[in-house]
Amino acid sequence: MSGGSLSGKVVVVTGGSGDLGRSIVERLGREGAVAVACDLSAGPGVEHCDVTDRQSVHALVARVRERHGALDALVAGAGVVERSAAIDLDPASWSRVIDVNLNGAFHAAQAAARAMSEAGGSIVFIGSWIGAAPARDLMSYCVSKAGMEMLARCLALELAGRHIRVNVVAPGVVEAGVSAQIFREAPERRAAMEEVIPLGRLADPDDVSACVEFLLSEQAAYVTGATIVVDGGIRLAHAGG
Repeated sequence: MSGGSLSGKVVVVTGGSGDLGRSIVERLGREGAVAVACDLSAGPGVEHCDVTDRQSVHALVARVRERHGALDALVAGAGVVERSAAIDLDPASWSRVIDVNLNGAFHAAQAAARAMSEAGGSIVFIGSWIGAAPARDLMSYCVSKAGMEMLARCLALELAGRHIRVNVVAPGVVEAGVSAQIFREAPERRAAMEEVIPLGRLADPDDVSACVEFLLSEQAAYVTGATIVVDGGIRLAHAGG
């Protein structure tokens, strides 16, 4: 495809095999990008990459540049979530979530930034609305996403001189993955959640991918170090008790 907002751009999307990752890859493709999906489990159209392994990430970036001649953008979407009360949280579980969500984002961003350091580019992290609004039994996840926002701001400051923009998209409750399955099996929980969300519905994956597209496009050429919350207003309701 040509003529879209991202025509000809080569974009790596980590976590590209999940529901949200696939939505991002598909939308970027519709907008003319060469969107390279990667994930821990490779499959049709998905490159292997373990974001917790620095060498794996750098090898992926090298393959993409060799195959496509450039790397213009990164969407760092690989992530895991594990529930536990803080007082019972197992250190191994804590480390696993931090390693994938925060360290993995750092590894991917550093490799991408090095590849884009001459021509410039854009990095988008997939954060979460609970990166700034703590949630029960999700301490490791909340901390990882809060750290991601500061990581993005630090990188935005340091990479601006290289013409690399760094931003965060922070989704709310998305109808994807485990959440979608839970709400299908327990429609009463879905109804209760939709009552809490000011806009009255769960986020569709395309709500998130639209924001990612915007941040990667020239329309956001003067946007860096920002976190855009795509949550239907749930953080406002959460803050109000």
